[in-house]
Amino acid sequence: MQPFGSFLRRAFILSVIVSSALAGDASLSKLERSYWLHASLASQPQRGYWGMDFPAAAQPTEKEIQNAARLLAGDYAANRLYLIYHNELSPAAAEQVFALWRRHCPPGVEIVPTLVLRAYDKQKSEVFSADELGRLAGFFKRAINPARIAIYDVYAGRDQGAGLTTLSREFPGGLIRVGAQPDETIAPPFASAVQDTWSGFCHGKTNDDWQQPGFGAQTLRQWVGKRNGGRQPVAWDLIVVAWDYSATKRGEYPGYDDARKNMPLPAGRNALAAREILRSANPGVLAGFSSDLFILHVNSRSTPHDGPSGGFYETLKRGEVYRGYYAVPFNEITAFFRELKQGGESKQ
Repeated sequence: MQPFGSFLRRAFILSVIVSSALAGDASLSKLERSYWLHASLASQPQRGYWGMDFPAAAQPTEKEIQNAARLLAGDYAANRLYLIYHNELSPAAAEQVFALWRRHCPPGVEIVPTLVLRAYDKQKSEVFSADELGRLAGFFKRAINPARIAIYDVYAGRDQGAGLTTLSREFPGGLIRVGAQPDETIAPPFASAVQDTWSGFCHGKTNDDWQQPGFGAQTLRQWVGKRNGGRQPVAWDLIVVAWDYSATKRGEYPGYDDARKNMPLPAGRNALAAREILRSANPGVLAGFSSDLFILHVNSRSTPHDGPSGGFYETLKRGEVYRGYYAVPFNEITAFFRELKQGGESKQ
């Protein structure tokens, strides 16, 4: 990949300066720099996500987890990983996998087990039995993270069932809502959230379009303003995969989400959006930034893009820096995370 142009470099540096002013006495390295992805690194993790009748996924090897942890904590500069699990592996296998993630991630990288409690089938099936969830909660508290656990859902306001009560009892004040939608209220038992930003980041074919009235920048400012009125800290999702810009004149939503057609987010968009968030967000509710690597994997592995062997999870397992179809916006995010990390370290 070619190095960033001067515009992107200036944009990232400016965003760090703005964030420094907002952070007050807190160092920039304390801002969340997180990713969410599957603990199993399964190429097609279907069981427990699309329903319960799919076969179990293959369990990753220790070397594959070690490779992934090295990239995510090193080149990609994470200080938190939301590791998704939805019974695609047996609970016993999942415990082994999470233990390996904890072993191979540096102590400064927090692992937050992130569970899907309702599948996306018509029945909205409960993914875990009460016994399975009780076992997992005990293991996670003992061996992975005694304070925090997350619930992943791409839909707003779904009834999470009895499992939410179980987890709120086991992790009081430590539940995180991952994938919260812009119009979704973040309220107890959730103590914080990672917010989806897809439409706000994508709306606009060019960065000039994005900043015009009625396009993405205005939408994003409205979302930040809404969260400023709450109490729960929010981390904002930085975007790699955008929608198909070939179908509309100025990058309006084309009316579909198709992994074969979805394009990379335009160059420089993440820098502009991050700067907008840093400038507008109330420091008391600005948790930091995150990015969805599951959607990157699903879209990158489509045949018109990188293909199954080039899917993002596959590059993690091989320990290879991702250089595929979506590399430009992904590299922008990892560069921004490194800037935040280095800015914080320079103040210590």
